[in-house]
Amino acid sequence: MANFEALTGKLLDRALGNADSTQLFTTGRRQDAINEGMQEFVEMTECVIRESSVTCSCNTFEYDLLSSAVLGSTDFVRIASRGVEYRFTSSNGRVRVLAGPDFPRRDVQWRNGQEPGWHPVNSTVCAMPTGYYIREDDGTYNLGLDRRPKIGSSESAKLIVPYIPHLAPMTSSGEEPFTVGGATRIDLRPWHQGIVHYAAYALEPLRGDTDAADKQYQTFLSYVERFKGSMRDKAGQTLRFARNYLREASGRRGDDGDARVARQWP
Repeated sequence: MANFEALTGKLLDRALGNADSTQLFTTGRRQDAINEGMQEFVEMTECVIRESSVTCSCNTFEYDLLSSAVLGSTDFVRIASRGVEYRFTSSNGRVRVLAGPDFPRRDVQWRNGQEPGWHPVNSTVCAMPTGYYIREDDGTYNLGLDRRPKIGSSESAKLIVPYIPHLAPMTSSGEEPFTVGGATRIDLRPWHQGIVHYAAYALEPLRGDTDAADKQYQTFLSYVERFKGSMRDKAGQTLRFARNYLREASGRRGDDGDARVARQWP
């Protein structure tokens, strides 16, 4: 393991081949570069993910994720690759979950080409959503449902949004990287050195050595790829079509007539 003091000190000294902390590679610059490297590693690997929920309202099909009133957070960077879930609770307390291939992300351009007239703004009908999309507009980042959600007075629904967060920067010497809400991800300790190489990449241009910076960045990327490789399913991946025509043709439908099947919990 390495704390903030070690990362900005002896480990970065070794990567730079220079122990200067007062002239060119000042303490402040070292700290900024290490924190930048931590955030870059998080964004490139999705090694840290937070979940938040968005309460859905009947007939409302778009929600601005950048609004703290919607997502309840101001550290949002982007939606994680595992995707959004839609959880619907019926009047008798039964929960229906739409996720993965049963609740795919299909953005506006794709839907316009594949499903003419799909947009819920074109209809007043409320039904169970079958997927979601992202739509950026000026200063908003909207998570939209492909249908106006039908939610009765004794029912509820919410979107579970896994997202990549912007981590708070380390400030004290004893802090470890990837500490969120007071809990340290000790499983990520083997990857601390990758942060050091990113910091060296960010600092090398200060002495005009772009070749050294490039080498440090390539070393950083090797840590990123090794981490991603460690997280891959060892059984391999299954190729999926954008639409499951067999499922649709088989007539396996939910209670609202959708040609999609959802997991249910009693």
